[in-house]
This record gives sequence, C-alpha cells and structure tokens, in this order.
Amino acid sequence: MSLKTIKLIVADLDGTLLHDDKSLDRNIKSVLIEKNVPLTFVSGRNVHIIQDYIKELNITLPYITNNGANMFLGDTCIYECPIDSSELKTCLNILVANKVAFLAYTNQTIYSVGYQEGLDAFKNRLIGKCEIVEDANIEDIVNDSIFKVVMIHPNMEKIKNQLNSVCDKTVCMQSEGIIYTLTNKDSTKGKTLLKLLEYLDIDSNSVLAFGDNYNDISMFEVVDGVVVENAQESLKEVAKYLTKSNEDDGVSYFIETLTL
Repeated sequence: MSLKTIKLIVADLDGTLLHDDKSLDRNIKSVLIEKNVPLTFVSGRNVHIIQDYIKELNITLPYITNNGANMFLGDTCIYECPIDSSELKTCLNILVANKVAFLAYTNQTIYSVGYQEGLDAFKNRLIGKCEIVEDANIEDIVNDSIFKVVMIHPNMEKIKNQLNSVCDKTVCMQSEGIIYTLTNKDSTKGKTLLKLLEYLDIDSNSVLAFGDNYNDISMFEVVDGVVVENAQESLKEVAKYLTKSNEDDGVSYFIETLTL
C-alpha cells in the first residue's frame, strides 16, 4: 500500500490507538506530522471521555462517538441517531425483568440502573464531566434522547437474542469482551463513517481504518481495515492488514511503514 493513496486514517481508541493503561500510542503524534496524513477517531466512547485525546492530537476533523450514534465537529454534534423511544422502553423493561444492570447514555447525562461491578469503570471516568443519575426511572430515561445502552451480565447472549427478537429499529450486540450495547440499527461505526466520508467528500478507497473489536467490523466493511495483533479473531478474518499490538504502538508502526 502507498501512502499517496490515503487521504484519511480513522482509528478506534480502546485496545487500538490506546495502550491498556489508556495512554496514547507513543509515536502517533510524530508519525502523523512526519507523514502529513490526517487522522480522526471512530470510537464507542462518550463525547466527554474522548476530549483529552482530541486535544492531545489537535484533531480538527469531525469525530465519531457512541459506536456511531453521534458525530461531532469540535463541541457541536453534527449527526445523531438515537434509539427509538418505544423500542427502548420495551428493551429496558426486559433488562430490568432479567436483573441486568445498565447505563443509558445521552450526550449530557448517564442514567444508571442496577449494579454490576464491571460498569463502575464506565461511570467513574465520567464523574465531573456529565450528570450521572443513579437508580434512574425508566420513564425518565425513555423521555430523553438515548444514544447507547451499555450492559454486562453473565447470561447476556440469551438476553441479547430476546431483545433482538422484539425490535425492528434497535439492535443489541456484543461490543467488546463481556460488554454489550444497545443502539439504533442505523447507529454503527461503519454507517456513520460513510456519513463522515460524504461530509469530507473523500472516497472510501482512500481511507484506512484501525480497530480491535466486534464493534469495528462494520468499519472494515466499508473501508480497508487494519487490525492490531491483540484484536478479536473474528475481526482479523475481515481485515485486510495486520499490525503490531496496541501495547507495541501498532497504529503508528503501520503508518510509519507505509511507502510514499
């Protein structure tokens, strides 16, 4: 592959451009400057917990959050795809009936229902950055614009199938590891990436995407994909290229090796 053909690089954050301790790829900033190639994020993260990385890499392009449910330019949301409120209510009642703890995300508020230890990390990194409503009421949640619901439960595969069986516009899917997300069916990284390319007037053949997990598969269906060595095996099967792990700065390594 030649760098001359690449007009944009998009990268997932956790497990890809970030080390396991959540620090950025050590060489990405210098490599982007050296190669003079633009990069932006396509992340499952909420807008508030992406800002430090936006500032660190001085990203001025639009960036995608919440697994494709939102696209921002600076602080302004330029695209959003919330979950249908009637289907959301049905899904949340199923989760409550099955004692599944979850977090429901707007761009300003996180609604928390139930307790699951694995969800604490998500809430903790949002403390002081947005409102967190504990023991939220279902009616209050469905009356807001919810872009993503995050769930962890030992029986989540069975519950996922139950949720998907009652929804036409909403989908529950495995995001990474034991983490599952509920989103609008039109809210995927791949579909919103296409909207980004249309916005920037860039052909998909000129874009390279980096990822590591299930929620990155849709990106690789629309542009050439590069997986880090630590990626899920299912993602490696659909990727075009393989690079070093996130811990070994795989993203910057791959860009550095591209010829001019």
